[in-house]
Amino acid sequence: MIFSSILFILVFLPVFLLIYYIVPVSGRNVVLLIGSLFFYAYGEPRYIFLLLGSILVNYILGRGLGSHRKIWKLFCLLLGVSLNLGLLLFFKWAPGGIMLPLGVSFYIFQSISYLVDVYRGDIASEHSLLRLGTYISMFPQLVAGPIVTYGEVEKQLKNPKVSIEDFDQGLKDFTIGLVMKVLLADRLTLLWKEISTIGYSSISTPLAWLGVISFSLQIYFDFFGYSMMAVGLGRMLGFRLPENFHLPYMACSVREFYRRWHMTLGRWFTKYVYIPLGGSRGNWFRTILNLFIVWVMTSVWHGTSVNFFLWGMLLFAVIVIEKMVSPGKKTGSKTECKNGNTERKNRIVTILKHIYVLLVIGISWVCFAITDMNQLMTYLGRMFGILPGISVNHMVFRNACMKYGVTILIGMFMCTDRAHRFYKKAKDNWLGMILLTALFWMCIWYLIVAGNNPFLYFRF
Repeated sequence: MIFSSILFILVFLPVFLLIYYIVPVSGRNVVLLIGSLFFYAYGEPRYIFLLLGSILVNYILGRGLGSHRKIWKLFCLLLGVSLNLGLLLFFKWAPGGIMLPLGVSFYIFQSISYLVDVYRGDIASEHSLLRLGTYISMFPQLVAGPIVTYGEVEKQLKNPKVSIEDFDQGLKDFTIGLVMKVLLADRLTLLWKEISTIGYSSISTPLAWLGVISFSLQIYFDFFGYSMMAVGLGRMLGFRLPENFHLPYMACSVREFYRRWHMTLGRWFTKYVYIPLGGSRGNWFRTILNLFIVWVMTSVWHGTSVNFFLWGMLLFAVIVIEKMVSPGKKTGSKTECKNGNTERKNRIVTILKHIYVLLVIGISWVCFAITDMNQLMTYLGRMFGILPGISVNHMVFRNACMKYGVTILIGMFMCTDRAHRFYKKAKDNWLGMILLTALFWMCIWYLIVAGNNPFLYFRF
């Protein structure tokens, strides 16, 4: 079951919300846990006991971390991290092509964050198996994030109250996320599939670049759309889930891009890997080594095939170069482009920075998307006109522009701060609500006619 399906939107969600709202507040965690397990079992029945076992083991180890004996706490932490990472690595490198359990990367990272935070004393050990189980298995963020720390939802788990405003705002966020997924990401998926069907050796250079633009937008709206739906669902249940994206394609450096993209994953690696390794507090070599370790782990988290390692190492190399060019410059998640008088006065520099980021990120997405190395080299060769094409039909590019051009232009606008501000301003007035309602039913019509596509990040 996925969020962008008729079964979820028109059957599961209304029935679940009705039960969730009518039971007493004290019983809502029970409803949420049962509903989440049903949601997971429907899509991944053979791994439901793996999820239940993970909840039980992390609960027991979490209780052990509540001990006052330092050696016992350290043992429980090391055992917990080893078991969780061992489970993840087993499925990542499992022989015989065993399919990765749905959402295992996300709920394992959440379990590790819980254990580490208890060990550090940031939060208390949770004595309620119900609350911890609900935290790990909560269906809005179970299968594709955002990655939530226990401290962010602890108070809400103890008192899961929902207001009319929460439901209203959550429903709007869910709707705009659904629009991103169904009307933008799923539509752009068709262009990428058409290019793959033609064969990378037979595409023209302009079509190759159009494919890069298409996939860059597709993966953004697919993942951002899911995150918005997850945040909206959480809000409807009384939970404030963290923001996962903040206008990444408006970044002026690759470092800034990954402060804005999949922010909860970046935060996880920073808090539980990069900083414990020493972060940037040591010498230059140690800082680069710490970054290298983080990017290797990020690559493995996404997949174990060579293309993911190439993707991670490309980004690592670019980030190292950026740190060498501007070693003392610190960037925030809001915007690097607006820091300093030079950038404000020189728009040309800012535009060039945007172009540089889009170029690097676009190339990296090609490495991310194509798992076969020969096909990957062929695609890159066609992008830059290095490899000759076979039976190239240049009319295909024109037809693709005619067919998908409007969707791509809308997607580009939706990546900007103007679109973000428009949504924030319009969603609470009557015109905006009418538009959201129309878009919602347009999505329902599209799902009935064309069906649904699974989210890209379900396989990580």
